[in-house]
Amino acid sequence: MRKKTEEKRQAIIDVAFEVFSEVGFEQASMSLIAARVGGSKATLYSYFESKEDMFAEVMVGSASQEIKAAFASLKLSVPLRDALTSFGKNYLAAMLTPRMLAIRRLANNEGGRSRVGALFHERGPKFGWQMVTDFLQKSSEAGQLRKCNLTVATAHLRALYEAELLELCLLGVPTDTSPRNIAKVVTRALDVFIAAYGGNTDKSR
Repeated sequence: MRKKTEEKRQAIIDVAFEVFSEVGFEQASMSLIAARVGGSKATLYSYFESKEDMFAEVMVGSASQEIKAAFASLKLSVPLRDALTSFGKNYLAAMLTPRMLAIRRLANNEGGRSRVGALFHERGPKFGWQMVTDFLQKSSEAGQLRKCNLTVATAHLRALYEAELLELCLLGVPTDTSPRNIAKVVTRALDVFIAAYGGNTDKSR
């Protein structure tokens, strides 16, 4: 029974993502989503408290499927730069997929008009990047990073990863997102990050 319930929930999420992507949050109605799912609004409300709650869960659920491999690569058992290289490649590869770009556009679009952008941030990106901060904290304790404000360092790391490609892709500008170019982008990002934050014992380059 639980499997059936989870399958139904995933079916709703998939349809809702399509609807939100097509018409935006404001124009997407629970009636439209229910009609496409093949159920009733009551069924939707048995899974989600509101359209806002559904939007946040749809965005977070869709994003987590794409990006979980990136966070799995944050391992203390390898040199810091190696871990951040693997993470950066996986992160950018995920962020530059059509689905993730659509999620980012939707979240940005709603951010200035309603609370759903902030709701998505709280449930998704904020949680994910806190994992990176925790990883950097352990790396700092091991002497691989200098003592600093690690929340700020995490923000800088994210900005460096995204700097060359993400905005162009969000705007639909033709951009080289091949694995080879992503690897070069990540290398340049980490050159800057390690130069700014690397500890005396970092020998991973």
